[in-house]
Amino acid sequence: LISKEGHVLTAWSYVLDTDYITVTLDDGRKFQADFVGADPRLEIAVLKITAEDVPFFDLNETVELRNGARVLAFSNLYGVATGDEPASVLHGSVSIRTKLAARRGAFEARYQGPVYVVDAMTNHPGAAGGALTDRQGRLAGLLGKELRNALSNTWLNFAIPMAELTEAIDDIR
Repeated sequence: LISKEGHVLTAWSYVLDTDYITVTLDDGRKFQADFVGADPRLEIAVLKITAEDVPFFDLNETVELRNGARVLAFSNLYGVATGDEPASVLHGSVSIRTKLAARRGAFEARYQGPVYVVDAMTNHPGAAGGALTDRQGRLAGLLGKELRNALSNTWLNFAIPMAELTEAIDDIR
């Protein structure tokens, strides 16, 4: 959640192309969400739920991370939030901040800007669109979609820094 009005930032995906989108909060509550809009170049989408008194990340209080910064990656890795667990939390560190130059299968990744490469295993189903925070819980980035080199079977775990997303989020909202 990125606003007290119930805006949700997530990864843009074909699974959002439906009449009924469900958002599950970390306390287990489920809400029907409206699709507000997307930026396919950044691979982000903004949804909206009707909920009161929900905790949210203030986009004016995001942080920039340095190489070596210890981080937490919050997501729905392997769909754990649909069961008894409220969320998946992985810890790790930022290996490097660099420009993304990667392919998804035979195609260039749409986003080619700065990313945090992290050593937390965030490249599994359900992780994309999750929050990357520092150890104090301050929002730093959005977990990216799976990227894998088919020749070497190497996976890239990355997050897009919030500074790269805020203008697009404002435009979508």
